[in-house]
Amino acid sequence: MTQRLDRRAFVSGAAAAAAGIAWGAAFARGPGTRTGGTEASRPGTLPSIPGVPAAGPESVGVAPDLTARINALMRRELDAGRQSGGVTAVARKGKLIHFASHGLLDIEAGTPMTGDRLFRMMSSTKPVTGVALLQQIEAGKISLDDNVSTFIPELKEMRVRVSGDASTPPATIPANRELTIKDLATHTSGLNGFLTDIPQGTANTLAARIPYAKNIPLEFQPGSKWVYSAVTGPDVLARVIEISSGLTYDRYLKERIFEPVGMRDTAFNLTDEQRARLVPRYTRQGDAWHRESGDILLAERLLARSGDRNPQSTYFPGSFGLHSTARDYLLFETMLLNKGTIHGKRVLHPESVALMSSNLVGDLYTGHGAYPNPVEGTGFGVLVRTVLDPATCGCGRKAGAFGWAGAYGTVSWTDPANELVAVFLVQQRVDAVEVEFERIIASAVTV
Repeated sequence: MTQRLDRRAFVSGAAAAAAGIAWGAAFARGPGTRTGGTEASRPGTLPSIPGVPAAGPESVGVAPDLTARINALMRRELDAGRQSGGVTAVARKGKLIHFASHGLLDIEAGTPMTGDRLFRMMSSTKPVTGVALLQQIEAGKISLDDNVSTFIPELKEMRVRVSGDASTPPATIPANRELTIKDLATHTSGLNGFLTDIPQGTANTLAARIPYAKNIPLEFQPGSKWVYSAVTGPDVLARVIEISSGLTYDRYLKERIFEPVGMRDTAFNLTDEQRARLVPRYTRQGDAWHRESGDILLAERLLARSGDRNPQSTYFPGSFGLHSTARDYLLFETMLLNKGTIHGKRVLHPESVALMSSNLVGDLYTGHGAYPNPVEGTGFGVLVRTVLDPATCGCGRKAGAFGWAGAYGTVSWTDPANELVAVFLVQQRVDAVEVEFERIIASAVTV
């Protein structure tokens, strides 16, 4: 069987628990218009998130109207038909100062969005893979300088495309060196295609399928360019983590990251209860929203699943595939802001967080990939973009801030200089609104 999908399409396109209902419903407001409402967030109405207590924005040096500014942005996007609904969250100095849901969950029924909903995170999965990789580096199991073939011998002798396209067989030459873990972690490997030429009947697991990455010609010599590896590169890293840890990737993330961080709703495969809270994905067709069924979603086609009412997968990518909530990703970014600790538990060492957010690619990164323009003044670390020069970047983050985004519109980042983390979860990607969300937050920081 062969899987062939356009990488550019992937990049660009590409019953709730009682407690969840309680705080989710507290934020819900009936749809006053066809686009639903946006909820104000105040200390008395913010959800209870362990480790991130609620506070008034002004108590941590943020303008008291932060929520009003964010809600106005979202209202504009909803009324313009660019977004159907979403959830936003901001914390500063360890205090939750904004958490709001916007618009509609179910457009046909007019059901408002609630804060406990799960979103398809797409490439927002990649920073989680970065943390997993850094954990294994800390354990001495992996080094950034290791050859990938140390773990996956099939990837020892790669070839580089020099001509040809999808309609013609490629002409290739041998790679001038082996792929390294750093190449994969920084999108400088050239391994940018999808797994192909997989024999019929091959198990749908990383262990069975990743060796077939040997069939993918590299787009350039390793380490010579930065080109976003939307799927295969980080998936190879996930397989390396499986080998180094002795755990399947889904189990590794659950035991080593999600449980200690408190990310109770983050997973590749969902329970029935979680799937009931999954946000439907809508696409705009003319003046109307069109609801996509799960089996035609790009993520579902890439991630083959069983065909029952709650489909499950046995292939756990390092590149995409996680579902999560604003609460969970706020905790994830808070852990990074705290230099690797949360709830009294150490997930990473400070040196690893510093490495993750360092520019590891020199001047190779020019802002391409999952981020909009302007993106000059940025570099690239371990599966995250990092801000080098805020003025040149034109973004709302200070130097040293780092994070990544997903093809369906999910964005989160950590800004150590501002002592701030932010989460923006929607399911329709609109580049400009992501940047404006950052700038609104930056303009509200007073001290």
